[in-house]
This record gives sequence, C-alpha cells and structure tokens, in this order.
Amino acid sequence: MGGKKATKTRAIVLEILMELLPERETAAPIKDNLLIRDVLDKYDYMDVRDKSFIKRLAEGCVEQKITLDYVIGQYSRTGVGKMKPVILNILRMGVYQILYMETVPDSAACNEAVNLAVGKGFQGLKGFVNGVLRAVSREKEQIIWPSKENLEQYFSVRYSMPIWLVHMWSKRYGAETVEKMLAEFQKPSALTIRLKETLTKGQQEQWKEKAALQGCRISEHPYLSYAYRLEHVDGVAKIYGYEEGMFAVQDISSMLAVELAGIREGDLVIDVCAAPGGKAMHAAEKTGINGVVDARDISEYKLGFIRDNAMRLHPDMMEKDRIRIQTWDAAVLDESMLGKADVVIADLPCSGLGVIGHKADIRYRVTEEQIRELSELQRKILGTVYRYLKPGGILLYSTCTISEEENEKNAAWILEQLPMEAVPLETEMLLKTGMSKKTDMSGSANITSESDKLSELGMPDGSNQLQLLPGIHQSDGFFIAKFRRKQDGC
Repeated sequence: MGGKKATKTRAIVLEILMELLPERETAAPIKDNLLIRDVLDKYDYMDVRDKSFIKRLAEGCVEQKITLDYVIGQYSRTGVGKMKPVILNILRMGVYQILYMETVPDSAACNEAVNLAVGKGFQGLKGFVNGVLRAVSREKEQIIWPSKENLEQYFSVRYSMPIWLVHMWSKRYGAETVEKMLAEFQKPSALTIRLKETLTKGQQEQWKEKAALQGCRISEHPYLSYAYRLEHVDGVAKIYGYEEGMFAVQDISSMLAVELAGIREGDLVIDVCAAPGGKAMHAAEKTGINGVVDARDISEYKLGFIRDNAMRLHPDMMEKDRIRIQTWDAAVLDESMLGKADVVIADLPCSGLGVIGHKADIRYRVTEEQIRELSELQRKILGTVYRYLKPGGILLYSTCTISEEENEKNAAWILEQLPMEAVPLETEMLLKTGMSKKTDMSGSANITSESDKLSELGMPDGSNQLQLLPGIHQSDGFFIAKFRRKQDGC
C-alpha cells in the first residue's frame, strides 16, 4: 500500500485518533470504540485490506497509547504533554507501525507521517516528525524501558495501562497475577458463543460442520459444554446458525453467572439491566416455555438489542409473552413486581475494567471517582430490586469489572444492609467448570491448579463470590455473587 491510497488510509486513522484519544495524558477520551466501527461503515466502499489496516492501526494506537507516548518521549526534546495533538497522534501512528506492524516498512511509516504533517498544515514540523521516527526506527531494539525495580511503572509502560490501575490491582492480587492479567488484555480475543442446549445432537454436529466449512476455527470451552470459541470469523451474522437462532454471542463469564443463578423450569426471572440480552436469553432457555423472563433496561435504544436477540433466539416465547421486554430504570421501584420473582439477575452498570481486552479505551476513560459513583449507583439499584424476590428467591449480582469497591465491598453491603443470606458458590462452581478434586494414581485427593487459583484469589470454602480474572481464568474479568432472600425478610 503506497502513494495516495496509503496517505488516505492514514488520514482516516488520524481522524479517528483525534476523536478517540485525549489532547493531554490526563484527559479522558470523548468517544468509545464504536467510533472505529462507525468510520469503517462510512468508508464501506474501500478495499477490505485497507479497512483492516485502518482498524488495526487505530485500535493499536489506542491500546498502546501509554507505551507509544513513553517511546516518543525518549526521542523528542519536546515533552509529549506540550505537543500539538495532531503531531502527537501522527507520531503515535508512526511509532506503532515501526514497533508493531511488521508488514509496514519503517521507511513508509516515516514518509507517510511526514506527508500527514504537511497535509495538516504543519510544514515547519516535518523535520521534527521525520527525526523522531527515524531515531525510533534506528534504535527500536535498544529502547530503554523502565526498570523492573519499579515494577508498577514497568507494567504501566510495558502493557500500556494507567499506573493507578496497576497499583490498585497489584495491592489486591500481587505482581505475578497482575502481569498475567495485563498480558491477557493485549491478546486478540476469540469470539465466544453459547450454543443452545435445546439443539439435538444432530443439530449440534451439523452446526459444527457447516461453520467449519465457512472457515471458522471452532474449539470447545473447558468450562461449559455448550460454550465454544470461534476464530477466523468474518462477521458473526454470516455464520451458519446465527439467523436460525442456534447460538448467541456471549462470554463464558456471563454464561457462568446464569448457570450459578440456579434457574429452574417455570421460574419468573427479572433481569433488571438486561441489554444486550445475553443473560436474559440464556435465562429464557433455562425457564422453558412455562417460565417468564422480564428483560428490562433504561432506554428504548438498549431494548432494541434485546428484542433483536429475543426474536432470533426465542420467537416462540416472544409470541406467548414469556419474554417480556420493557423500559425501566432499575433504581426505581416497580411495585407491581414486589415479592413475585424466583430469580433477580442484577448485572449492574460498572466501570467495565474486566473487558479492557475488547474495549481498549476503557482504561483511559475510567477514574477512581467514577468507580465510587458507580458503586453508589449499584447500591441504590440493589436496595430496590431485591424487593422483587419471593422469600427464598435468588439474587445474582454481577459486574464485568475488577474493582473491590464495586464488587466485594458491595457484596458485603448486601449482607449488612439487606435481608439476604449468602449462597455458597465454590462447590457448584468447581463442578460446573470441571475444577473439582481429582485423585492421583495412589488414590490420594489432589486439588487441581485451577482450584488452587480460586483459593489464592480469596475464595475460601463456603464463599458466595467469585472474581474471574483474565489470564487466570479463561474468561473476561467478571464478578459473581449469589444471595437468597431470607424467609422472613421484609
């Protein structure tokens, strides 16, 4: 890719980065990762390879921003914080191509960066841009990285993670676990799907055969028998079985939350923050045709995703009003549902730190103050939605984050402030995931390494909580806690 086409594709990436990345290191981005998708839709007429290049470079610059800025700072006399935003983003693009994109010659990365600078009216800075990038290219094998003696700074730069997050996680989990988490965030994520359990054996085999013929690489997930990872996917809607409602796109952590809720056939389940509908549709499969799932969320926009999933996966239940979809603010009490639900799924708004591997910009948008505010919102919702439970009903509290404030502390708050009791997860969790006790050749019982990890992460016998961690568990970062409403609870 060269000439005008190369300049145009990089100009599009620059346009994206000017929206996605902050002008200063301490500022928060003003858009989320959907911007990249929207821009690619705008240029849908472009060659597939050009669109792939745009996506890779834009996402890479966002993901590696801290690392890129560190490298730029090593070779520029002007501090990163004092650079014009356009020039800084042009340099980020150039350094990313030099360090991470082997298919792009360093000379092309340098030349196109200069062209961009000139095209944006910075003729006087073309020598500066060229000089910084040529120096990085010459010395990329000799870059001086932070010393491991300051491990948190090293992790921050090595894995492009804000240091306050590295510090928070290191205090909680220790350096070894944190490095595994950070490394996992940087790996490409396979698509995880939930194959409907109601499919016959023949239908399951047919799906595997036809999806494989489309080029999908399929592997079974070790945690649940109906969970699969798919690689080499060119648009999930194109995969055989999607339109037919044979599977749902859902992370294994979300599937485990529904499994651990213990939903039975005929139950009334209320999913209070249901969009995009993965857990609600999974719950509908568990309740069967005699059960009811109320799927709620705060906006009509979000409900559109739930309806799409429901009509594709469970049109029969929609027709019979067994899946009920409605707009509702979870923090506002619905008196018509008091004491009626067998299960309430409260997968609540959170900082999203567990899904940084899918949404790289989250690491720059979240602040400690926002985590405190979200924790308060979660408590407000929890103090409302538990009232929908029958005595003995189950509250399944979950988030897709890794934050004690939003997770363990709120789980403790539930037990202190609400008429709820803890329901132990460990035995059920080990059985569900195959992380059970095994016997060696002598017949002595040994604990699998996975079980040991659960204990190391603060899940003693009888715990009702599980914090899943990327790089430790084969899932996104996710928190699950299970409670039962007391029989005499008011």
